[in-house]
Amino acid sequence: MATLSMVSVPIAPSSLSLSTRGRSSSASFPAKKGGIGHGGLRIECIRIGGVEIPNHKRVEYSLQYIHGIGRSRSRQILLDLNFDNKITKDLSEEEVITLRKEVGKYMIEGDLKRFNRVVILAGS
Repeated sequence: MATLSMVSVPIAPSSLSLSTRGRSSSASFPAKKGGIGHGGLRIECIRIGGVEIPNHKRVEYSLQYIHGIGRSRSRQILLDLNFDNKITKDLSEEEVITLRKEVGKYMIEGDLKRFNRVVILAGS
């Protein structure tokens, strides 16, 4: 039987070019100011309400990726929390936690879909 061994190789803090099936993408590992990350790794999105919202858009638009939150509700959430409409990656960890708690107050995603399905079945 063949033995599989893993080797840990340190990576220099620079851009690393990755190739996947003819497409190339790049992954950056240097730490950036602002945003949420660990050490030199960068997180591309934040998970809120069971959905990964984009990191490169403003919070008002990022929240609209969650089923059940549209433009007016995302604006209302920002007003309720007194948050500026900044880019999602610039949110501090405390702001993300507060945002998760606020979004958790609404019926979103699976719960909303289940509720709508029951209402539709009860109406027919």
